[in-house]
Amino acid sequence: DPSPTPSLSSPPRCCRHPAYLAGSVAGGGHRGHGEAARGRSRAAMGLSLGWSLFLYAAFMVLAVGGCCLFVWTAPPLPQAHCAEIVTPMDVIRGKLVREPQKSILDLWNCLREYKKDNWWHTTGGIWGIYVIFKVFGPFGAGTSMVLSVLIGALYDEWAEPTTNYSLLAHLLGVSGEVCGGAGGWIMSYCIGREILLHFAAEKMAKLKEEMDKFKGSLFRYMLFLRISPLFPNWFVNYSTALIGMPFWYFLVASTLAIQPAACMSIAMGGMLRDVGETGLDLVKMSKRGGAMACTMGLLSMPLIPADDWSKGMARVKRLLGIGKEKEKEG
Repeated sequence: DPSPTPSLSSPPRCCRHPAYLAGSVAGGGHRGHGEAARGRSRAAMGLSLGWSLFLYAAFMVLAVGGCCLFVWTAPPLPQAHCAEIVTPMDVIRGKLVREPQKSILDLWNCLREYKKDNWWHTTGGIWGIYVIFKVFGPFGAGTSMVLSVLIGALYDEWAEPTTNYSLLAHLLGVSGEVCGGAGGWIMSYCIGREILLHFAAEKMAKLKEEMDKFKGSLFRYMLFLRISPLFPNWFVNYSTALIGMPFWYFLVASTLAIQPAACMSIAMGGMLRDVGETGLDLVKMSKRGGAMACTMGLLSMPLIPADDWSKGMARVKRLLGIGKEKEKEG
């Protein structure tokens, strides 16, 4: 018998993968989200794995070329203070993560002098590197914290009077994190589907499995992904573009979730700056550390999911015996 003719309505073989189908059902009952995800799936089917990898590499080459052009046209670094700073290749090899204290101090000594005469070049260069490492996340994993600490150590403008916390440093760190993540989201939306399905199919399936637990609340799920250590940060940037997550949900959740970590790392950088300039003052450091701990706690409270908050409060009431007293009164 002749082999049956495939139906035009049946999905291609590559699209039957459960992780691939995640995008078409990501709405969780929301028809509009499902239709949008199916449209994105059809649009992404035109790129093969080879073309996707080629375009990813091409974008990376363009980013590296832009960095080289920026360094080539920038004023020269003061050699007396910058002889031992980490290079971009050192960052890729992981030196910035393996030796964060020495790397930050060397960069701080160098850029502190350079920033005095070249404020815009310093600021634009650090912010641009931050964004590029976030866009190409797997190659810059672990650098966000180090760069945030460096920003906190370099910038003391717009300081809050009580803690001397730099609002400019906070703006630079948060905007770099969010803009870099958004760049990774957009790039993955355009070329990332086949790459993730080939190299991270199990993680994509796990992402869909976790999403089903949130009963169709995409924003709540996006916020959970941002504050949970379940998936790497770069994977969240790439994968949420492929499961029907609205871009505005991604932006808002990323901006909210990064606040506590940004406060901690930038405040740590400010403490390192004070130690380097005026020496170790334990009283001043303890006051600033206490104030920043309270601030981080307040910023973290709205990020706790409502169900977890209710369960936690019920557990606290049981420990304090409040529930038992009400039962006795009843």
